[in-house]
Amino acid sequence: MNNDTPDNDRTVVTPPQDGPPGETPAGAPPAPPLPGRQDSGNALPLGTFLDEFELKSVAGEGGFSIVYRAWDHSLKRHVAVKEYFPSGMVGRSAGTQVVVRSERHAEAFEAGLRSFVEEARLLAQFDHPALIKVYRFWKANGSAYMVMPFCEGITLRDEWKSLPEPPDELALMTLLDPLTEALGVVHAERWYHRDIAPDNVMLLAGTRRPLLLDFGAARQVIGDMTHALTVILKPGYAPIEQWGEVPGMKQGPWTDVYALAATIHFGITGRTPPPSVGRLINDGYEPLAQLAAGRYSARFLVAVDRALAVRPEERTPSIEQFRDELGLNEFTRERTQPWQGPGAVTQIQRPTTVYAPAAPLVPDVELATAAPGEAVAAPPVEATPAAPAAPQFTVRPGETPFDFEARTQPLTPPPSLSPPQSGPRPLLLFASALLATGALGFGAYAWLKPPAAPAPSAAPVAATPAATSAATPAPPPAVAAAPAPPPAAAAAAFDALADFKRIVAAQAPEHKVEVSLVRTTVRSEKDAIEFTVKSQRDGYLYVFNHGSDGSLLRLYPNKISGLPKVRKNVALNLPTDVDFKIAGPSGANQLLVMVSALPRDHSALPERDEGGFAFYPTGDAANALSQRHAGPLPWIAGVPKCPQGGSGCSDVFGATIVGFNVVQ
Repeated sequence: MNNDTPDNDRTVVTPPQDGPPGETPAGAPPAPPLPGRQDSGNALPLGTFLDEFELKSVAGEGGFSIVYRAWDHSLKRHVAVKEYFPSGMVGRSAGTQVVVRSERHAEAFEAGLRSFVEEARLLAQFDHPALIKVYRFWKANGSAYMVMPFCEGITLRDEWKSLPEPPDELALMTLLDPLTEALGVVHAERWYHRDIAPDNVMLLAGTRRPLLLDFGAARQVIGDMTHALTVILKPGYAPIEQWGEVPGMKQGPWTDVYALAATIHFGITGRTPPPSVGRLINDGYEPLAQLAAGRYSARFLVAVDRALAVRPEERTPSIEQFRDELGLNEFTRERTQPWQGPGAVTQIQRPTTVYAPAAPLVPDVELATAAPGEAVAAPPVEATPAAPAAPQFTVRPGETPFDFEARTQPLTPPPSLSPPQSGPRPLLLFASALLATGALGFGAYAWLKPPAAPAPSAAPVAATPAATSAATPAPPPAVAAAPAPPPAAAAAAFDALADFKRIVAAQAPEHKVEVSLVRTTVRSEKDAIEFTVKSQRDGYLYVFNHGSDGSLLRLYPNKISGLPKVRKNVALNLPTDVDFKIAGPSGANQLLVMVSALPRDHSALPERDEGGFAFYPTGDAANALSQRHAGPLPWIAGVPKCPQGGSGCSDVFGATIVGFNVVQ
């Protein structure tokens, strides 16, 4: 079923061996290195000790590394030890020492070594079942090593070649779910695989769980420096931006999106797409929506076709958007059974939902908004003899996990917010450090609420009931002490920063959002705004910028990046596919960052589109909009999109404000 280009530079995955691998008995003295070589190629002699790891066999050898099966004498377990060894430019000296053959390769070797160590350091921080775990790493013998679990299994390429027919859509979705999640974790750290292919995905023996292999950071660095692209890249899987310096075609998340989609193309058709270099000149790509129509849903095929667009600007920009377009966010991942591999029937802990490939990407929704002046109130608490049974929920067709979560939570009305005080207000200074959302929300609410009404004077206490009955009744204290209401115009005047604070004050206490800026001072039109978002709950990201000139701009969502998703406790580094360079006068700017459990609708707001970004009214137009607006939150927050058919939903979100300075 395979007719794609063979690979000359891949770590070979060995199948499970017969019988238990050899082990050194516990308590036995370490054996000295065996004299001479007992293997072929460039590998170290078997029996060599690298610290506490005794090399037992060569598991695989590629052009840039050697993988050994080793015995860990400290923890009494088998491990894999990967050695940095770019065979085209190095050799062995004194049995173990790695030396560069030519001075002209010294710089590339050192750059690859640094990248190898950085890759090990990063993988050691990740904890995802589809990512290889690094136990430890170190430099020695003029090279570097990383220690990982020793895994046995079969590559996805060999698995698919053994099948009598291509995997079906359910099998591909089951495979893609953990792989795309793992790539999302990696991409959040601005790290990219850049070599995804069927032979770099292992299905583990027994569990059949997929595992991403061979990130090969050193290989990429050396290839970039030596321009040895024919050795580094796989023509069917490498997008055009990996083939050299092409103006306007830098690498990013979309690079891995292409390679992953090419892998799926291979699974469906038995061959890779045409090489991207040729496609840029004369694109002979046949869409899967035509080739595989009827065997897979149109939605699935169209999503893969878009991810295989040859030009990056026409391609799916991020792994999160690829998941959305495939429908993976509606394909629940919570299973009660161990991983069963491609083609297995899965069971879920939540009420069962039938996966419908042809379901629409975004369900039709009805916007639930309160009538002007009407507040949503919680039902009164009544004593009952016994607690009612817990309600039973089912997942609705086309419903995302975000919609399900919001729909099945108890209705929690947003706090009632009083209008800001009139008159002078204290100036809030935003430091460059991360602002704690909880403290900021409390402080903003305390600042915005009006002062408490003065307590009424107590009436004199009479000495006798007769005196009390004869006393002249005093006017009602509440009427006498009530302050005059603030002028309506002042309450309706638009104040972007005050509205930002009102939104923060109305956030859900359990939905904390943290934001950190890479730099807190940027040069106008020169430096990009870069920041990291982390949320305690899943949600949709909305980011607004209030400029020193009074401008109000929505950074996310936009027409380039779409609507990003934030995963619970997973840091999201932004931007990913566009640079945010503020063009404006010197002064303080504020970012409002919202992570909403439900997508939000801003279609009722007048906006001006500039380059795919929305600019909102300011000045008199914003004042008029504030006067017309009715609702518990400022108009900039929009309204939540409730699930289809739902009679109501809670508006759960987290929010915070961070500031930065613009200089000329």
